[in-house]
Amino acid sequence: MRASRVRRRGFLAAAAGLGGSVALGALGCLARRSVPAGDHLGAKLARFRGCLAGTLILPGDHDYEGARRLASFNPRSDKRPSFIVRCGNASDVARSLEFARSSHLEIAVRGGGHDVLGGSVCEGGVLIDLAPLGSIRISPERGVALVQSGARVGAVNEALQGHGLSAALGCHPGVGVAGLTLGGGLGWLLGRFGAACDNLVAVEIVTAEGRQLRASETENAELFWGLRGGGGNFGIATAFEYRLHPVGKVVGGCLAYSGARTRDFLRFYRDYMAQAPDELTVEVVMLSSDEPVVLAVACYSGDAASAVRVLAPLRMFGPLLVNGIREVPYARLADPPPEIARMVGGGVAHEVEDGGQRGFNYWRGASLSTWTDSAIDAFVTCAATAPPGWSMGVGHYMHGAVCRVGDRDTPLLRRVGHSSYHFNVSWGATERSAGAMAWVDRSLARMAPFSDAPTYVNYLSSDTAQAVAAAYGEGYGRLVALKRQFDPDNVFHRNRNIRPE
Repeated sequence: MRASRVRRRGFLAAAAGLGGSVALGALGCLARRSVPAGDHLGAKLARFRGCLAGTLILPGDHDYEGARRLASFNPRSDKRPSFIVRCGNASDVARSLEFARSSHLEIAVRGGGHDVLGGSVCEGGVLIDLAPLGSIRISPERGVALVQSGARVGAVNEALQGHGLSAALGCHPGVGVAGLTLGGGLGWLLGRFGAACDNLVAVEIVTAEGRQLRASETENAELFWGLRGGGGNFGIATAFEYRLHPVGKVVGGCLAYSGARTRDFLRFYRDYMAQAPDELTVEVVMLSSDEPVVLAVACYSGDAASAVRVLAPLRMFGPLLVNGIREVPYARLADPPPEIARMVGGGVAHEVEDGGQRGFNYWRGASLSTWTDSAIDAFVTCAATAPPGWSMGVGHYMHGAVCRVGDRDTPLLRRVGHSSYHFNVSWGATERSAGAMAWVDRSLARMAPFSDAPTYVNYLSSDTAQAVAAAYGEGYGRLVALKRQFDPDNVFHRNRNIRPE
């Protein structure tokens, strides 16, 4: 097969350069563009810049264009903030909030920048970028790690690997830990150890008023409850303390199947996962290079002896084009074997715009309670009209430990058998934007009659009050009360917004 330009979300290696960490500049020499001396806001900015440990980026600075882009960059998220603060510490976060509020500027907060709605950037206003806050401090003897909010899943996995430990984070190594965890955080270990929010020991947060708080079971306990699934509605999280688990190696990896049997594979997947042990998670992506391909990544965190039996059905389903199952360090699970890398282009590639800009990406998702035959038929039909660069994913199958946590214990709703799906497309030429995005929107609409489950918040593709309330169910009223307490002015509204009604 020829290499194709495909963007793959969920389990293949993350795109390089999507908002990675940035070295901090020296105090007093942070902005490249001078501020007009006669401008009141400009003078205020100059004073503000001098107080920062991090970097202030203004329009016209050489790194502004890259700094404002998100992982899901498309015409709807193509926004230009008045300035960007790459925070060097929690005090920078508090200072940025105070400056923005006193200047009556809108606030956007970015961790990893993968938000489906593009909420982590704004038009005008202030973008508070947490990417430089990437510290990871591990205490093996306590079995915990303190992770700053700019860190990404892959970096945490790599840091823990040498200790034979793992955190219950997400599947995609490029996703930021902050948005992932605040939305609940479903990943490879959900069946065995629960969601990321279930493994939180504490969260450090800056409130809308600029207060720096620690929330845990014993400190600000109600806020701690809300942060475990309530999203970025109550403040800006600057660090997370996670409980760790003794997972050094797993048995798993990527398998590739002929796309000619996509419908049959999804029916097999539905029945296979219904019997899955806690230790097993499988994520699925359908895409096309020269012809449609189904890729599945399995993670089995149980003992190696039982892995052969548990994973045998995946190996036996055919035609199997590539079998990448092996014992592998947990941090390397999502690395595609060379055969699959060649099959789908070897990495995330884009057509390049004039000026060397990266291309565009758009994705939306939802959840459903069960993959009926009719739902599978509708899902597969969406591929028939897909534009180049398309992919469709299925995963986050809810079972095991994540479903043994009560709905009242965290805002994250859990039901055995529920799963998520998404539609994704990448393209390079601006004139292709309307058609590419329309396919994603049409496909999500086609699946709407089958999407009867509360949508996993990190996949929720609408921020309407009705959609947000439905995602939280009976816990929504409690979240509203918490919003009134910590953000009555709805400063943090560029999210799955819980309105302080």
